[in-house]
Formats: sequence, C-alpha cells, structure tokens
Amino acid sequence: MHGGAGLRFYRYLPYFYGYDIETSIICGTPKLKKFTDEDHNADWLQYQDGVLVDEIISEKAKILKYKIPGSGAKQRSRVLLEKAIDFCSQQATRPDIIHIIAPMPFYVIGQLKKIKKLGVKLVYSHTIAKDFSNNAFLRLVQIWKIKQVYKQYDHILVQSNALKEIIKTISREAEITVIPNGVDVKKFSPIKNPQEKMQLRKSLALPVDATIITLVGAVHPRKGTHLLIEAWSLIVKEYPNLNLLLIGPRYDLQYSGLSNFKEKIQTLINSSNRESNIHLLGQKDQVDLYLKASDIFVFPSEREGMPNAVFEAMSSGLPVVLTSYLGLSEEQGVANEHYLLADRSVDSLRDNILKLINDQSLYNQLSASSRKWILNGMTIKQSAEQHARVFYSCTNS
Repeated sequence: MHGGAGLRFYRYLPYFYGYDIETSIICGTPKLKKFTDEDHNADWLQYQDGVLVDEIISEKAKILKYKIPGSGAKQRSRVLLEKAIDFCSQQATRPDIIHIIAPMPFYVIGQLKKIKKLGVKLVYSHTIAKDFSNNAFLRLVQIWKIKQVYKQYDHILVQSNALKEIIKTISREAEITVIPNGVDVKKFSPIKNPQEKMQLRKSLALPVDATIITLVGAVHPRKGTHLLIEAWSLIVKEYPNLNLLLIGPRYDLQYSGLSNFKEKIQTLINSSNRESNIHLLGQKDQVDLYLKASDIFVFPSEREGMPNAVFEAMSSGLPVVLTSYLGLSEEQGVANEHYLLADRSVDSLRDNILKLINDQSLYNQLSASSRKWILNGMTIKQSAEQHARVFYSCTNS
C-alpha cells in the first residue's frame, strides 16, 4: 500500500477488529509512478491483469492483492472492481459494505451498480479536493460525471468541512460525514531530549548539529517542492547550517512532462552553493524517525484533502508552516496557534521559516500546541471509532 489513504486505513484495522468489524481488503499492485525498487523486481510483473498475486490472512484482516495495470485510471478501476464483484457474488464472502478509498471514474458506474444489486452498501472516502477545468463547459461536464458516480454511494466520508462543502456543490443529496484523519500518536511522538535526537541523526546519516527543515511529499509542482527549495536557498545564505530533507517519490525523475520542473529545482540547488545541505531521500518507510530527527516541517502544497504528513509532523511536536491550500479547514487546526500560515510564495515561506528559527518562544508554543491538538481530536482510535459508527449506521439503514 503505497498511497497515503491506503496506509491510513490499514492502520485502522486493529481498532475495527476491536469493534467486531471483520475486514477484507481487495487491493491492486501500485501505479507505475509509485513503484519502489522492490516492485520493479517483483515476480508479479509477469502475471496477467486480474491474477491474485498475494493473499495474507491475519487476525486483523484478509488481504487479497491482484495484478492490475500500472497506468490508466479507467483500466485499473475496472479490473479491481471486477475482483470486488466476484468477491461480493459469493455468499460465503459477501460483505455488508464495500469501503472505496480511491476516486472512481465515470466509466465504472455499471460495476458499482452490480455491487449494489447484490445488496452491498457502498461507502466512499473522498480524500482530496478536486481540481476542475477552468473551461466552463468542461467544468460542467466534470461535475456532472462525478455527480453520477456519487449517486451510487450510500455514504461519503470526508476529512474536513472544506471537503464537505466541495462535495455539496456537486451533489446536495449526498449523505456525508466529516471524520478527521487519525494519527498514531505513539509512533509519531516528540523526541525525548537533544541527546536522543543526536543519536537518531547519526543512525540516519544526517548532520548532527544542523537545523533541519523537512517536507514529506512527492517532488512535484503541486506539492510546492520548488518553492521550498528556493526559500531554503535564500535562508541558507544567512544560516549556512540549515539543511533541507525532502522525503517522497521523485516524480520529477519519472515523468518527461516534468523535465522543466526537474531542471528548475536542480538549478536552484546548484545556485545555492550548499548542495550538500539538501537531501532528496526519495520514498522512505520510517518517516516517523525522520520527523523526530527534524526541527521544522514545511508543507507548501496547492491542493489537498487532509494530508497525513502534516498531522504526523504536528504529532511529532514539530512546528509547522503551511500554505493556504485548497482543502485546508478548521479541523486541521488554527493558524498562529497550531501552525504558521504562509502565502504560497517564496518570500512568505522564507519569512515564516525565519520566525521559527529566530523566535524560540514561538517555536516552543507551536511545538506544544500542535501535539496537543492531535491528542485532543485526531488519534487513530478516535477516527476508527467514528468510521465504525458510520459502517453500523449503513448496515442498519
């Protein structure tokens, strides 16, 4: 499970088991753009689409992983939904609910209707704000298609009121519940003391005495990677010990359409004269350790749902700088109390980062308040309980 949504719901499984919810997961092989080194060397690459490549049965869940196309939302969704239909068609395995966590294209409405005809409820998690066309006609067509898909869902889950309002503009009839993301507050917790941070940095091959800014997310224009690199390149002239960690897949290296973007960020890095201070680490499994080893978290995205990385950073006690991305709402904290809100510009990012570097009182206040915010309403247990309530209400309606 490479995507944020998949990883998040996988973490809910132990809690679902505690609510007497039996879970099966039907998933597919990843998109080509999200392949890890392990995926590139995997045995399943030779299989035909639709073949079961892995089956894991544990106390928490049964996981069925199928080979599906490496690209093309239409083809990927169709193959995976056919497997879901097969699963629902068997009396022994027919579930009460299918919980969909990926956007379904217009072309699969027929398959969604087949599942509903089998008496299975459909719950959908809308996890990111949709980017509609600027062309008025195309925008209307996009909205109409999404509305037809949403009509198939018995319930829609969103992480914020901002996303709820977006869905309401598409489909006023939709049954919607707001459930903020859940964070594993034990795993993502503050470092205990400077000595522990020093040892952790040594183990991760990070500079021990540096000030470290971190961004977790794909290297991509939407994530604002270039803006952060440019802001860092300005600050590092005054603070030569400032390091930047970029954790996430290198989309700039994977897509020819991002070649100009790749050249831009490389030019920014080269012109900083501090190339050794920037670390493009790619995708990492132990993100919690890198957050513990960091000092400041910056997230200059353009459009999100409720990004896991931001709240894992807050739970880790890191002061956070956000830009006002599409999808940001009050469930995600209060500006200047739980995070600093910057304009999506290089100068604003630079100024807000400098505030944290130069004002220890502000740094400490944000560090404490952000962790408290997560503990008070965004733990995995709280989120899983709210999901369980929705599932039970659907089966009893």
